[in-house]
Parts: sequence; C-alpha cells; structure tokens
Amino acid sequence: MKMRIYTTLVLSLILALLISACALPAAAPTEGGVTSGAPTIEMLYMTHNHAPSIPVNEAIIAEFEASHPNVKITFDNAPHANFEQKVLTAFAGGQGPDVFWAGDWMVPQFLASGIIAPVDPTAFGVATQEEFEALFEPGSLDAFKADGKIYTGGISEYNTFSLIYNVDALVEAGIEPLPKDRPITWEELADIAARLTVKEGDVITRIGLAWPFTVPIWTVLIQEPMLRQKGGELITPEGMPDFTQEPMVAVMTYLQQLRKAEAIDPATYTDLLQDFANGRSAMIFGGPWAVAPLKTMNPDLNWDIAPLPQFADAVERVTTLYAWAWFVSAKSSPEKQKAAWEFVNLLTSKQREWWEKVGYVQARKTEIDGMPLREYYAQTDPRLATIFADYAYGKFEFRSTKYFELSDIWTRAQDRVLSGEDVMSVLMDAQAQAEAAMAD
Repeated sequence: MKMRIYTTLVLSLILALLISACALPAAAPTEGGVTSGAPTIEMLYMTHNHAPSIPVNEAIIAEFEASHPNVKITFDNAPHANFEQKVLTAFAGGQGPDVFWAGDWMVPQFLASGIIAPVDPTAFGVATQEEFEALFEPGSLDAFKADGKIYTGGISEYNTFSLIYNVDALVEAGIEPLPKDRPITWEELADIAARLTVKEGDVITRIGLAWPFTVPIWTVLIQEPMLRQKGGELITPEGMPDFTQEPMVAVMTYLQQLRKAEAIDPATYTDLLQDFANGRSAMIFGGPWAVAPLKTMNPDLNWDIAPLPQFADAVERVTTLYAWAWFVSAKSSPEKQKAAWEFVNLLTSKQREWWEKVGYVQARKTEIDGMPLREYYAQTDPRLATIFADYAYGKFEFRSTKYFELSDIWTRAQDRVLSGEDVMSVLMDAQAQAEAAMAD
C-alpha cells in the first residue's frame, strides 16, 4: 500500500514538471547568438548626411536587428559641415553615440577626450589585433593606431586624390592627354592650367584648375602632399607646427605663381564637380567618389584621370590619404560595446553595397564576382586604375589635437598669399597664430 502511494506521488510530480515545461517554452536562439529573452540594448548610430548612404545604412541596420532581436539601433545623420562638432558636443553633454563614423584627423582629439574604444577582434571572427589588421589593406589602419592599439573597426570611406581633367579642353589647347604611368610635375601643371583658362574680355569663363579653396581640410589635402614632396612636415618631431620652414615657403610661393598666371582663381569657384561637369573648370583634384557623379552630371563629358603631380625636385613621391572610419564609444557599457563591434563587423562586410550604391571605397579585403576588391572597383570604370595606383604613395594627414585650428590657420594664410601678400610675412603671422593655438 505504501509503495503504491509512493509510486502515485512520483508519477504525479513528473507529470506536473512536464506540464510546467510545456507552459514555459525556452527562449529561441538567434543567428547572432543572442536569445530573444535577453535584455534590450538600445544603441545610437551617428553618421554625416550623405543622401546615397542613408538607405544603405538603414538596410544594414535592419539586417543586424533581425539577427539580434534584443538590439534596437537609432540612426542619426547630421549635416556634413558640422558633423565632427556635433559628435564632440554630444559626448560633452553625455549623449554621445555608441557607434559613429568620423574622419581620421579626429583621432588625436578623440583619444585625448577618451571617447573611442580599441577594437574587439573577436567581433570580427579573429582572436588577435594582428589578425584583425590583416583583414584590411596594408597601411589603411595606420591613422587609427595609438599606444599599440587600433581604435577603429574599419573604414567607411578610403580616399586619395588624383588629377581629373577635361580631355577635349587639353586637345583644343594643343596639349596631349596626360600620362597615366607617371605623374607630371607641378611645374608642368602650372603651364597646362594657365593655357586651359579661357576669358571673354576680363571675365574668366573657364578656369584651368580648381578646388574648394575656403575649406580647411582641402587646404591640407592639397598642400600637405606638396609640402612632403619638398621634404617638409607641418608638425615637427617635438609636436609643434612649423609654418615658416623652407618647404612651406616653396609651396606657398608656387600657389601664388599659379594665381598670378590665372591658372587658379578662388573667385570663379562654386562647386567642385558641377563646375567641372559644366565646363567652368578644366582640371580638378578628386578621389574615387567623383567618378559616378561626374558620369551622371554630364554623360557626354570626355574626361580622364592622371596621377597626382609631383615637384621636379621632390625628395619622394607623395600623395594624400584620408579616411572616414567607424568608431565605438569608450563611454558605452560593455554590453553595448560588444553589440556595437558586431554591428561594425557587418557594416564593413558590405563592400559591394557601399561601392555600387554610394561610391565609397572600402579597405576590408574581399573578393566580389571572383575578383579582388581593387580589381572589382577598377572594372566598373577603367579610369579608376590610375587613382588606385596613387594609394601606394599616400600618407595620412598630420596628427594634432589642434587639427581644426591649424588647418584653419593654413587656409587663411593661403587666402592671403593668393591675394598677393608677401609669402614670408603671411607665414610668420601664421606661425604666431599656430603657437598661440597650441598654447591655448
């Protein structure tokens, strides 16, 4: 009798446990290894406003949220002109983004403010930082290194500058198309640009050469390679700016000569690509991002690309490098940082989408349609091969927590030199302003 009662109780207990298990189903695992019952992680993702990139970002966000149902990403894009300041202001107010992109020139300021985290290689399927770096083009992450660590999960836009020119304008002026296998000299460019300028009376209807003269980053991207070709560096080994060095004097003197010859004229500039597409400028500097818009703006325009010019007495061949990259906030919680790096891994794996829909060159290695990434890019337009050859000679911009102040000082000095002021006097003023900025 006791045995029968005991057996009945045991069977009843087992039945109750089975019913309970059926009533409380287990949380379903997701592709990203996160269960649907995990606490919700809310992240802010911030980029600058570039219309073609918005739907690409939104599609990647949707894909990530689908595989990580406990993650919710809010997407914010700010005007390009004030983007970096908006990021810094957001962090200063305790409302900084968890994931964001920004220019490589911001790294020193970000590090000084303690707002960017070193990469987590495991989010990219590798164990070490060295293995992570090997996922990218050699040298492409150099601007994001400090104290033996890498402070980005990858590059959203990887650029250099080459010379883009109107072939028909050169032919009309009796000038042969420019070589692709070697750069012309800056001295040759000065002569060509002056011959390409067209005037009706005293009015310039087509300028020989143009770039955004009033935009500080463009001042750096155009003049710094010239400075380095002459053997100079804006920042000394002691970390101080030097605006009065001989190579800087030579570069500014060259620019003044361009202006005097009417090869350039800031007063004629309105928009880099539109001016070129509409025949208001004959030559411009640009990167891979220029190719697709130019074909859309003027499909009939006969244009080509030549390597970035070099001085005849250059101590080395130098072009420029600059990049926008994805960062993760060091201020975010460990849980958010983990999800953020996994999100960046997905962002950097969409090389085809970034190129075909936005025109952004990526640095993470891959093959598309059986071709290495650079080969895939070049087959979309053979002219791109010239630009990609210039990457090999590229150097990133100078590093300083005072980047904005120094680039602004450089631009103001350029403006004064182009207006005809004495080069050395202008540079002495620039040096005094730079020293004051560094002391502030």
